[in-house]
Amino acid sequence: MIKPLSHIAVAFALSTILTGLFVRAYGGYASKEIMLLSGSIAGGKWTIQILAGFFLLDNRRWIYIRQLADTCLIGSLVLLPFAIFSDGATFFFGSLLACILVMSVHIVLRMESAGFSWRWPALWLALLCIAVGLQLTVVFHLI
Repeated sequence: MIKPLSHIAVAFALSTILTGLFVRAYGGYASKEIMLLSGSIAGGKWTIQILAGFFLLDNRRWIYIRQLADTCLIGSLVLLPFAIFSDGATFFFGSLLACILVMSVHIVLRMESAGFSWRWPALWLALLCIAVGLQLTVVFHLI
């Protein structure tokens, strides 16, 4: 059990660092409080999913949480080019769209290949939609 837990911890830690670099490179947040709110929305989405997997899945909980950690890390890696070559709001939002697309495909394929019910990637997608909606309305005031 130690090895999967360390994998999960490292994947989420690297993802947090990479996402932090992405957010810092953007620099378009109105304040640090808004930036923290944005991070809290994203982190809250992952936390809800981890807790759901932990409490609702018995012997497969660590497989599910590892899939989440891998998806989170892959999404953060997609954001890395922006963090390195940041070039304004268009590239920022394009990077986010690419990240969402890659993570969506990844989570659906990984959950299917691991034998999880369609409800688990559907939960991920539903929480993603809620998080994106909150980001667009509360953080960026675009809607």
